[in-house]
Amino acid sequence: MLAPESATISEIQDAVATGALTRREVVARHLERIEAHNGAINGFVELRSDEVLAEADAADAAHGRTIAGPLDGVPFSVKDSYSVAGLRRTDGLPVNKDNVQDTDELTVRRLRDAGALILGHAAIPDLCIRWNTVSGLYGTTVNPRDRTRTAGGSSGGDAANVAAGFATVGIGGDLGGSIRVPASFCGVYGFRPGAGRVAEFNPNHVPEDGISHEVMCEIGPLARSVRDIQITYDVIQGHHERDPASVPAGSRPAREPGRVAVLRHETGAVLDPVIERSLDHVAEILTAEGYVVEEQVLPDLSRAPDVWAQIIGTELIRDYLPVIGDQVIDSGRVHIEEMFGAYETGSDVGAYLAAWRERRALQDTLLAAMEDHPLVIAPVAGMPAPPLDFDHHIGREASVALLDRMRCVPWVNLFSLPGLALPNGIQIVGRRFAENEVLAAGFAAERHLPRVDIAPF
Repeated sequence: MLAPESATISEIQDAVATGALTRREVVARHLERIEAHNGAINGFVELRSDEVLAEADAADAAHGRTIAGPLDGVPFSVKDSYSVAGLRRTDGLPVNKDNVQDTDELTVRRLRDAGALILGHAAIPDLCIRWNTVSGLYGTTVNPRDRTRTAGGSSGGDAANVAAGFATVGIGGDLGGSIRVPASFCGVYGFRPGAGRVAEFNPNHVPEDGISHEVMCEIGPLARSVRDIQITYDVIQGHHERDPASVPAGSRPAREPGRVAVLRHETGAVLDPVIERSLDHVAEILTAEGYVVEEQVLPDLSRAPDVWAQIIGTELIRDYLPVIGDQVIDSGRVHIEEMFGAYETGSDVGAYLAAWRERRALQDTLLAAMEDHPLVIAPVAGMPAPPLDFDHHIGREASVALLDRMRCVPWVNLFSLPGLALPNGIQIVGRRFAENEVLAAGFAAERHLPRVDIAPF
């Protein structure tokens, strides 16, 4: 019999349609696995077990073997930073431990309307500003594939849940790699759409995020197959009037395989040999699939990670930490101070605005190159999943060295581009509104990569 905890969306729905499984049985199997193993992983931090079983029963009664939506019967994990009615939205902070939400925010509502079954909230680091998932409220989330290693961050709970077989799909957000990094570390797929593609609206509170969030942060799915990424993205994408940064625009159609640029050291990234070998492998795969893959065709992007860190760092150091710095766990606050403190522009507004102007100039240079090479393959992190304490109180010099290992990550955010992380630590990046091209290349790569299995316990 099909093991629903390791199944894809289509496999779950086929089992429901044939009567091999009910929606309740699918949910119950996931909850049993969570109960047995979440204590060792800490991927889920809050469950709605009774509610989701009742919702599965209601769907079974209403629809039987008929599949009533693209996500009908599919168990989901949702990042704590997105509101689910009846659950807390905490940003990982103990001060928010009683912040129960009255209603779903837009993305969660779209998931439910498509038939998704929301299991609960996934762990995050404080403020979601970390490539590690450690918080003062939830503690540490570990990698299901190696519990001595980080799950990544900030959507580390969702990546761990998908890798562990606790959920079929997770919903995360990516301001500086927060989907792609944990997906890579946990060996699953993770998709960050381009700016404005997934509207963000939370009726529970007035938005408090700055301009960098609107320009650089996007909601997206993590899953064990590209098809599950595509199905979920199609459900959650789209404009909403309450999100002025969202765009009511269509996507570029997926075309025949074209030209692909390899980004290796153009950002100044320090890469482990194993990551370079994975990059070579993806280049070989796409070449076999008919793409023309070329090296050394991209401009110098060594300033892009620095500009990203200047913009994000200035907002964090000058705006966020003075207000809530005492609410953040010590290791998280020190991480922000040590890493972003090395890049923030200080109190001079002109220096901050100059960073935005430099962003625009760099973006123009890159996009000109992408007219000839509309897809880019690049590493995500410069190394495989590091130890759990890799960013704990390491000092400013080591924090800057850590950013050097991660320099292939934030240029995608800086330029508001879509990117798909593959389970082997490599990402496929496209131009604005080219999500379909990125996913088409992802399907091509997936045909040559091993199926993503859930971690054994």
